[in-house]
Amino acid sequence: MFKKIASLALSCVLLVPGSGSAEQDNLPVYKFGVTPWQHGQQADDIRARYKPMMDWLGNQVGAKFIIIEARDYDQGIEYLANGVVHFAHVSPVPYVRAKNINPNINILVTGVRWNKDRTQQIDSYLGHFVTLKRRDDLNSITDLKGSRFGFVDKDSSSGYKYPVAELKKKGIDYTNYFRKFYFLGSHPRLTDAVAAGSIDAGATWDFNLKEAIAKHGDIFKIIHTTPPIPNLNISAHPSMPREMQLKIRRALTKIDKEALKLIMDTGYVVRPDEFYDVVRDMTGVRRR
Repeated sequence: MFKKIASLALSCVLLVPGSGSAEQDNLPVYKFGVTPWQHGQQADDIRARYKPMMDWLGNQVGAKFIIIEARDYDQGIEYLANGVVHFAHVSPVPYVRAKNINPNINILVTGVRWNKDRTQQIDSYLGHFVTLKRRDDLNSITDLKGSRFGFVDKDSSSGYKYPVAELKKKGIDYTNYFRKFYFLGSHPRLTDAVAAGSIDAGATWDFNLKEAIAKHGDIFKIIHTTPPIPNLNISAHPSMPREMQLKIRRALTKIDKEALKLIMDTGYVVRPDEFYDVVRDMTGVRRR
């Protein structure tokens, strides 16, 4: 059904805990997949975000990890569903789609992050319709009629699925509502396009908006916000031994925060598969 993966070695990096003793050479090796939520950066930059986390985790559970970046959301789903990777950091919509293909995928942990005023860590995030502050003519979804609008990818939760659902609530079919619409492939590419004026507005999520402000300055404004979306999770393919899955789950729930300094998660909690039913309801992806 899926095409053969021919060049994993070109898009992966081996992370070895410790200093290469004979004992370490005998450690089991597992592949860790990354969905391209920040695709648009260099592949080495994306892998560098996860290296501290994988180094720490490898030392905790006695394993070596290879980081593999999917080129797009479809490939990320394929990698997890078919066992090209043993476990993966996966967005909500790709997770429910992969679980639909392979019901034996097991969710290990769900990420948490600080809320806006840093009073608690939360297990969800928000999607936003964003434009530039200087666009005085764009202040609501109604104002977007006839504009150039950007989505991320059809399997992106905040970059497509939730925004389209929000438009449908207002009786809007985006295919004839916008003058032009584009799929930019990643969240950074979308906010880059808004910043450059290549599109009038677009759909992204709160983490990327924060990074876009750091990159471009405080030039963006939010004109609409989606309901909360369950956070990304880390899920395992059944080819990973159950004992190792449990070791990883236990370790991640007490992870050293320094190991997470380059990614969006600030910690991990255990959530059941049912936690993502709201995503299934929003997207129409049903359990097998």
